[in-house]
Amino acid sequence: MPSQTDKMWFSEQVRPMLDTLYHVAYAVVQNDADAQDAVQDCIEQAYVSLDSLKDRKKFQPWIMRILKNKCYALLRQKKHVIPFDDLPESGIEPFDDMDLKAAFSRLSAESRLAITLYYYEGYRVSEIAALLNEPEGTVKSRLSRARKALRQDLQEVPYAN
Repeated sequence: MPSQTDKMWFSEQVRPMLDTLYHVAYAVVQNDADAQDAVQDCIEQAYVSLDSLKDRKKFQPWIMRILKNKCYALLRQKKHVIPFDDLPESGIEPFDDMDLKAAFSRLSAESRLAITLYYYEGYRVSEIAALLNEPEGTVKSRLSRARKALRQDLQEVPYAN
């Protein structure tokens, strides 16, 4: 069990990361409630497992890895569940969901995560690689493929005159 000093240190590390943790989780699970659940589960597991963190300088990549695992576990659990809010409404125009958000949602979870960390959270490629424990080349190629897919997807959108 973490000591009082450990508890304070943990809080000091987690508080400034809360928004980033949420944005990362949302990029992967694409649902507000699931993103909040993943962040909460991540923080709880990180707190309980704090003794397993050998190098406190690596806290950010460590907690991001926990979050990533929580998000993917949630996706596996909900693989065959369609949320009520996602069911199509009658009378909706077929082009209403053909925008950047829809194109973003069609990317893989890994691509959404990389795009979110790079463009929304402002991390550099080297920082993303460290956070995700992946080679920089993997992050660069994932970003490149995601940009290409978004560009292609958005170019295919027919525009009404």
